[in-house]
Amino acid sequence: MNAILATHQIDAITLQKDDFEGFIASCQRMILAKIEAAMDKPVLAVDDSAFNDVTDEEE
Repeated sequence: MNAILATHQIDAITLQKDDFEGFIASCQRMILAKIEAAMDKPVLAVDDSAFNDVTDEEE
């Protein structure tokens, strides 16, 4: 099963641990690595944890 998930760029370990935050962080790292490889230059990774407490004013 892990090999199948890996073909879809899915981190099986965080998925099996039911670690949503870790899973999303792993996906972000993998996607940024692919973008960097395609562009042949580094990508600025933004830590969006500062925006966790931001809410929509209409709520």
